[in-house]
Amino acid sequence: MNTVITLIAAIIIIIFHVWLCRRSPKFWYLGGIIPLLWIALLIFLFSNGKINFGEDWKMIVFPTLIFILFWIEGQMAARKKEIEKMKAKDIN
Repeated sequence: MNTVITLIAAIIIIIFHVWLCRRSPKFWYLGGIIPLLWIALLIFLFSNGKINFGEDWKMIVFPTLIFILFWIEGQMAARKKEIEKMKAKDIN
């Protein structure tokens, strides 16, 4: 039961993060909310001795990379979309 709830929460967080990353480049910081919360959680868990980098490095590195790469990819897609929109206005 706990694994199912964790999986559902992770899927919801990923979907929310991807949605935030696809916002206009004016709001670039919105996509950084989830990675910053994730890093804050890791710092909290590390400082309380709940995680050990040597044993839990996969749990630390891979989600962090995924969040940051989604953010970068979302920003690039949003910029491309905005450039196409500007080009369409220039043509008309």
